[in-house]
Amino acid sequence: MKIRNKIIALMISLIAMPTFALAKDGPYIGAKAAKIDIDYKTVDNVDLNRIFPGDFEALDLHLGYNLGSAFFELGYINSNKESKNLGTAVFSGVTLTGNTSLEFDGYRIGAGYNFPINKQFVIKPFINYYDLDITASGTLTATSGSTTVSATTTVSGSDEMIDAGLGFDYLIDERSKISFGYARTLDSLDDTDNVQTFSLSFNHQF
Repeated sequence: MKIRNKIIALMISLIAMPTFALAKDGPYIGAKAAKIDIDYKTVDNVDLNRIFPGDFEALDLHLGYNLGSAFFELGYINSNKESKNLGTAVFSGVTLTGNTSLEFDGYRIGAGYNFPINKQFVIKPFINYYDLDITASGTLTATSGSTTVSATTTVSGSDEMIDAGLGFDYLIDERSKISFGYARTLDSLDDTDNVQTFSLSFNHQF
């Protein structure tokens, strides 16, 4: 994927930028609570937003390193298992009832740059690459005329996405901070239009 090469180039450019960060160089650990909103595509005249859940909560545990004003992170993200009741949905003359569920976990590589506003507040643009394992399951009943078919299935697979966003840090002291962030996909998951992430995190530097 060509965009990966652009990310590598971006990380190199971050290292080369002039430094004026408040944080000292060195490693840190962090935990991030995230609210993730997925907007699906319409495939074969079926709006997937009516089939699959789209609102998730996730926990991201990460290790990071401050290098000048740049920072780099490696994280593990794990979502809750979210379900959706289809009610009664009609697609191309076929009536569907039942429920579906979806969950995901995987790894994140991130990078960004700190722009201090003052001694306590920092604005930071960032970019993330995700490699995710996704599990979808469902119990569905399809009815067409006098024919009714029911099935229960579970499907697993992997997918990748890239998002970019803006964070806002409040520095508690020289080693700890609370961060608020928003990100939106540049390269989204298959069969989705976009993925938005709202996050609250705590980081502590060694």
